[in-house]
Amino acid sequence: MAENAQTLPRIFKWFAEGKIAASGFPETEEELCAVAAQGISHIVAASRKEPDTEAIARLGMTVETFKGASSDVATLDAAVESLHAAALRDEKALVH
Repeated sequence: MAENAQTLPRIFKWFAEGKIAASGFPETEEELCAVAAQGISHIVAASRKEPDTEAIARLGMTVETFKGASSDVATLDAAVESLHAAALRDEKALVH
């Protein structure tokens, strides 16, 4: 997918052969558009920032928020399960 890397969120990187990506928090709608253009349909938000749920929905993506995943094992497990569920649905996912 030929998106300009400058429009993707910082430190965007694919893992698991193009199924799961990780990045910094998408700061703008332009960055969310670039994420959607990569074929990503599910976002796992593990940062403390609040994702732009309206823009995410407009772009046809879903989001699940797991604040505190970096300091709480149960929350981290739930975030990992969200990624796993997306993979089982054959959806590309982004975690940040």
